[in-house]
Amino acid sequence: MHESETSAGLSPEQKTLNYQPGSLVRVTQQIPRRLDTNTTTVTGKVIRQERQCSGSWYARNKRARVWLDRLIIQKVDGEITILNLDEYTVVELLQGSVPTRSESPLIETSQDPTAGLT
Repeated sequence: MHESETSAGLSPEQKTLNYQPGSLVRVTQQIPRRLDTNTTTVTGKVIRQERQCSGSWYARNKRARVWLDRLIIQKVDGEITILNLDEYTVVELLQGSVPTRSESPLIETSQDPTAGLT
């Protein structure tokens, strides 16, 4: 059996840290490459956090779904950024209420007109 068929990270029931809207966070994402790591840091206020199934045709588990946790933040200059949260992402709370461990709200693309953009 392939690991992706049993991974809790691909289950919609997976618990994660949920950040409250209005909290100021610093998100550091890393992309590992063969010889080095590409690191990007973004700071902004949380607009919302969601979980959505991926439209990926090649990354599937036995339920034919891959779930992505997303954090939507607004940077100081007003730009809205959608960040996919994965094992290479670190979110630091700079200001606001302490995040709670629970399920991210599940968003269907049909419920959110902006959900199809990612």
